This record gives sequence, C-alpha cells and structure tokens, in this order.
Amino acid sequence: MRGYPVYAMGSEDPVWSRNEGMSRGVSHHSMANPYGTTPIMGAAQSQQQIQYTGGAYPTQTTVIHSTTKPVADADIYRVGIYGWRKRFLYIFILILTIGIVLNLALTFWIMSVLDFSTDGIGALKIKDDGIRVEGRAQFDRPVHFSKLSTLNDETLTIDSFRGVNLQSRGEKGEIASKFSLSPSGSAQVTCDKFEVFDDTQKLLFFADSNEIGLKLENLRILDEGGSVFEGAIQTSIVRPQRDAALSLESPTRSVSIDAAQDIKISTGSGEVSVNSLLDVSLSAKQGEIRLDSQNIYMEKLHRSEGRGTPQTQVCVCQNGRLFLAAPNADCRADRDICYK
Repeated sequence: MRGYPVYAMGSEDPVWSRNEGMSRGVSHHSMANPYGTTPIMGAAQSQQQIQYTGGAYPTQTTVIHSTTKPVADADIYRVGIYGWRKRFLYIFILILTIGIVLNLALTFWIMSVLDFSTDGIGALKIKDDGIRVEGRAQFDRPVHFSKLSTLNDETLTIDSFRGVNLQSRGEKGEIASKFSLSPSGSAQVTCDKFEVFDDTQKLLFFADSNEIGLKLENLRILDEGGSVFEGAIQTSIVRPQRDAALSLESPTRSVSIDAAQDIKISTGSGEVSVNSLLDVSLSAKQGEIRLDSQNIYMEKLHRSEGRGTPQTQVCVCQNGRLFLAAPNADCRADRDICYK
C-alpha cells in the first residue's frame, strides 16, 4: 500500500500523510474495513476514498476537513529582536568594542610612557626600606616624609625658583622653628635659640634674644678695614696676634673704655703709646693716679723767665707723690702731706 499526502480544506500545505509499505497481506484495519475508512478523532472530519489501480493492493486517500480558522500574522508572537532594535544593538556593541580597544591602547601607551615596571614608575623605585628616586624629582604639592637622604656617593640638592622653607612644629602643632631662603637672596632663621656645634658636639656659637656667645680659642676677623660694632662690646681681654701690635683707634670719633672695677693696660716686651691730637685727661674721682717707673720724663714744657704773675710750684715727695708749694718757697713738705 502506498500513501499520499493529506491536505486540509482551504489550504495547499499538507497536514498529515501516511506512507506505510506492507510486505505481506493487508493490515488488520483494512481487513476489518474493506473500504479502508479510518475514523479520525477531533474537530476535523475526514473523507477517505479507496482507488483500485489494477495492482495487487488498493490505494487509500484521506481528505481532512479542518474547522479551525487560520491565525493572522499580526497575532503571531515572534521571539527575538528584529528591526531597528536589532540594528541599534549591533551599533552599540560596535561602539563599545571600539571604546574598549581605545581604552586598552591608551592604557598600554601610558604605561610605556611612564615606564611602569615591577619595581615602580620610571625613576621612582619602590623598595622594602622606602622609596628611591633615581634622577631629578619635582613635587607640585606638599610631601610628607620622616627622612630624606641620598646614596653614599651623591649629594642632596634642593632647587626652587620661589624660595625654600623648612619648618618644624611643636607638640601642639605650632611652628617652633623656621628656616627660609627667599628668592631675593636673604636667609632667615626663626627660632628661640640658634646654636652651632662642631663634629664633637662642642658648642661654638649660640644666639638668643638676650645674648650672643662664641666659645672659641681665637676669634679672627679677616677684614682690612676693621670691624664695625653698633653698640657696646664686653670682653675680659683684648690681645692681637703674636706678630702684630694691638691698635685701638677711631678715625672720626672718640674711643671710650669703661669698666666697673679695674682697667689694666700692660705689655710684656714693648711699650704703650697714647697719642692724641687734643687733650689727654687722666681723672680719678676717689683713687690715685700712679706713675711707677725709674725714669719719668715731661718733655717740651714751657719755661718761665721770672716775670709776670707768681705761680704755685709742683713739688714731688720722696715716695713720688706730687703736691703744690707756695710761690718763691722751698719745696718742703711734712709727713702729713707726703704720707697722708
């Protein structure tokens, strides 16, 4: 038995077909129904016709009459993205892919320019004990660190076009000391006390609001014109170098040496010379003026010819004390005058 397609009423598409070959005899359905009519359950009704083509077996044709109305295209729900949504999705995916590629390219370019490596970025190397900068470094914003140092064979250079400011703060956050190098060429130190030590931590110089101190064996001022001091100078001894003479002079003003107790001017192997254009005054309010020498000379004194107003005489005791005597009298003095 050969089968043919089955067509629904009003449609050219095949709905169901059966093609079943029988090698031996006729099926039991054909045996039971010699006309070959097969009932079909459902809403559709079918018609079967058996045609004999002269062969050994008859040919069966089934026609199904469907009562179901065809579904309109508008009522069919399509699964997926179609139309302008599909094109927008593809364009968005293309733009996103281009952005990712550009981002990766810029990332690799920045890494190559900044010289990224496993040790750090370019000249900035990150070590276990700190950060090392190999070359010049420029900081645009404040940098906080506890120690700044270089290698053993290199020097530390701090260069600035607008000045350098170094400052430290106290426990409460106030500025305790400050060191400034201004672009005008001045250096300023702001602190309560400024001290200078040598390599053995020996104090050499200090300065505060009350005094300035120098703890040196010799203070040498290398200036041909001398040193200018605006104010008083207090010292316990003034001495020159070994092969030079001590000279205290004031070209335009006077020289004043004041002391609360004693002033001693001595020389071990030379002489002391006091030269003045005008007067030289030796004044003692309560004490004595003593000239202690084997020879005392008063040169270039004026001599009187015995005329004019009588003058008093200046006499000298045996112990060297000077006293006045009456005019035209002998220079005689009792014990009260010479040993009083």
